[in-house]
Amino acid sequence: VELTFFHGKGGTVGRGGNPALYRAILSHPPNTINGRFRVTEQGEMITQNFGSPAIAERTLDIYTAAILREAFVKHVEPKDDWRKQMERVSDVSCAGYRHLVREEPRFVPYFRQATPELELGSLNIGSRPAKRNPKGGIESLRAIPWTFAWTQTRLHLSAWLGVGDGLTSSDAEDVEKLQEMYQGWPWFRETIDLIAMILSKTDFSIAKNYDDNLVDKTEELTGLGNEVRENLVKTRQAILSVTNSKSVAGPHVQLLRASTKIRNPYVDPVNIVQAEILKELRAMGDDESLDEKVLETKNKRRDALIVSINAIAQGMRNSG
Repeated sequence: VELTFFHGKGGTVGRGGNPALYRAILSHPPNTINGRFRVTEQGEMITQNFGSPAIAERTLDIYTAAILREAFVKHVEPKDDWRKQMERVSDVSCAGYRHLVREEPRFVPYFRQATPELELGSLNIGSRPAKRNPKGGIESLRAIPWTFAWTQTRLHLSAWLGVGDGLTSSDAEDVEKLQEMYQGWPWFRETIDLIAMILSKTDFSIAKNYDDNLVDKTEELTGLGNEVRENLVKTRQAILSVTNSKSVAGPHVQLLRASTKIRNPYVDPVNIVQAEILKELRAMGDDESLDEKVLETKNKRRDALIVSINAIAQGMRNSG
C-alpha cells in the first residue's frame, strides 16, 4: 500500500497553517512525503493562494519545487532524548491550555466579552455555522470562529496558549536540550519559528483596549485579562530563551517586517474603531425592543462591524 500524506491545513498557525510552504514541506518528518503530497486549502486561503491564474501558478510552483527538493534533503531523525523532551513539552503545554480554557470559570465570560465571538455567529459571514451544536458551550465552537475571534483582537491566544508553559523549565538541562533541538531539528525549529511569527503579530495595547471597552469592570474578569497578557509576555520570553536570541525575529518575522510596517498603520485604527462599534452594539440591546429608527442605526453599525472584521482579517493575513 502506497500512502500519501494528506495535510488539511487552515489559514493560521493555530489550525496547522504555514505561510512559508517551501520551508514547511522541507521540514516534514522523514518518510512522510516521498514525492507524494496532498493538501487542502480552506477559507480565505483559497483566494489568497489561488485567487488569480498568476498567483495559482506561483503557489503550485512552490509546492512542486519543495516536493522535488524534499527527495534530496537529508532528514534528521529525532533522538530519543528529543522525543522525551517533546513528551514533557506536550504534557505541560496541554495542561496549561486546558487549565485556562476548560477549568478556569472566568474564561468563557471573558472570552465572550473581550472578543467579537458572539457577533461572528450572528453576522452570517462564514460558510458554516459558528457552532456544531447551537445550544452548546465553548467546546462546540468550530475551530475557525475560535481562532478568528482571537485574531480580531490581535491577541492570537489560540496559537500560543500553553507554549510558554511547555518551553519554560526550572531545570537548566531542559532549556539546553530545547536549544539543541532548535538548532538541530528542522521540524522543531519550524514550529518554534511559526510561533515567533504569530507572537510578532500580537499587540499588547490593542488587546488591552478591547478589555477596557468591552469587559465588565469586575476584579475577576479584568484580573483574568491581565493574567492572559502576562502569559503572552512569558511566552515571548520562552521563545527567546529557546532560540537564544534577543528579539522575536525568526525568518518568518523578517519576511513580515516590511509588510507589517505598511499594513499596521491602517489596521491599528480599525481595531480601535471595531472595539467602539462592539461597545455601541452591545449597549443597544435586543432588536425586538428597539424602535425603527434605532434599529436602522444598529444595522448600520453591523455593516460597519463586518467591514472592520474583513479589514482586520486581511491585515492579519492568516486569520482562520
